[in-house]
Amino acid sequence: MTAIDRRTMLKGISYGAAAATVGLAITPKAAVSMPLMTGTTGAVNSEDLVEKAQVVIVPRRRRRRRRWVCWWRRGRRVCGWRYF
Repeated sequence: MTAIDRRTMLKGISYGAAAATVGLAITPKAAVSMPLMTGTTGAVNSEDLVEKAQVVIVPRRRRRRRRWVCWWRRGRRVCGWRYF
């Protein structure tokens, strides 16, 4: 079995990425969908298409901060980073 060198592997990856980029550029963009008419005739009002948004306010969690502090442990002073 032959070993794959880095140059060959990078060449294969770059060709695959280029083909994927070209494929995405050729495909048509997604169209914006329009709601179906439900038995009404004539033009649709813009007010019918707009929905009211409901706002939900969530309290923020307190952010934990890292501080350099010293404390006593087994009779000795120990310093280091602690989260508060």
